[in-house]
Amino acid sequence: MNKPDVHRYSYIEGNKIIETSKGKFLITPKCNDKLSIFRYLEQKDFPFFLPMENSYRDSYEVYSYVEDNVDINDKAIDLVHILSLLHIKTTTYREVVMDSVKKLYEDTLKKIDEEMQYYQKLQDEFEEHVYMAPDEYFFIRNVSLLYENLRQSREYLEHWYQIKKKENKERIVFLHRQPSLSNFVDQKTPYFIHWDLSNRGYIVYDFLYFYKENFTKVEMQSLFHIYQRKCPFTEDEMYLFFCLLLLDEKIIFTSNHYDNTVFLYHRIHYAFKVKEFLLEQNQKEQEADKQEFN
Repeated sequence: MNKPDVHRYSYIEGNKIIETSKGKFLITPKCNDKLSIFRYLEQKDFPFFLPMENSYRDSYEVYSYVEDNVDINDKAIDLVHILSLLHIKTTTYREVVMDSVKKLYEDTLKKIDEEMQYYQKLQDEFEEHVYMAPDEYFFIRNVSLLYENLRQSREYLEHWYQIKKKENKERIVFLHRQPSLSNFVDQKTPYFIHWDLSNRGYIVYDFLYFYKENFTKVEMQSLFHIYQRKCPFTEDEMYLFFCLLLLDEKIIFTSNHYDNTVFLYHRIHYAFKVKEFLLEQNQKEQEADKQEFN
């Protein structure tokens, strides 16, 4: 296909779109393994991906761009159904490699401890100020929530590690790695785009990404429930998911107080939402345990 004349570039939900003499096209980074990925998905009877139109250069790929006009909540439900199907169809089991488990445990524990120490240092520094800046005061008002989430994250990590030390087998699935509303097209035949980071790994990482990218747009509790009905996490997978969900991006302060306040607001909002999500999830588990006992 000859390269068409480009009329305009734009970005829609983070995706680069070009309007040309031959229509609209989606531009994505080049993925050298994409053909083998798509062949693998076809073998697993998973057709929910978009074959690329062409590759003009080695650095990017080109796809026909199709707009979807589906309600965002309906789109999220469809995404969760397709995501669970991806994991179900690509599930395999392997021997637990304790060296890998220990590395993940130690890396995650180190991140938790470093964030805890970092926030404690900030708290000590800000509390010495006679007059706090707005971002500093906002941080001090909410730092207890950050500590609480980090401590809980560490507890879940310890539970996960103790279970893994006793297991012989573990579940591995093929992960999209970037499943978000912006990377999902909800047509008559829906499909994911942006497979360039996909690989095999622990099942929890896809819904973790989906939650962190879209928790402000859709209600996650019901979506997680839908996913769990289709493809339930095991006990150790749930502990790891909760641990990583609570472990958020570190809050870095700069010299710009306004930018700090905006960034801090989003991180505190996330911390509250995760706390509510886990509280509701734990209540549902307790009710289920009670019903099973009765």
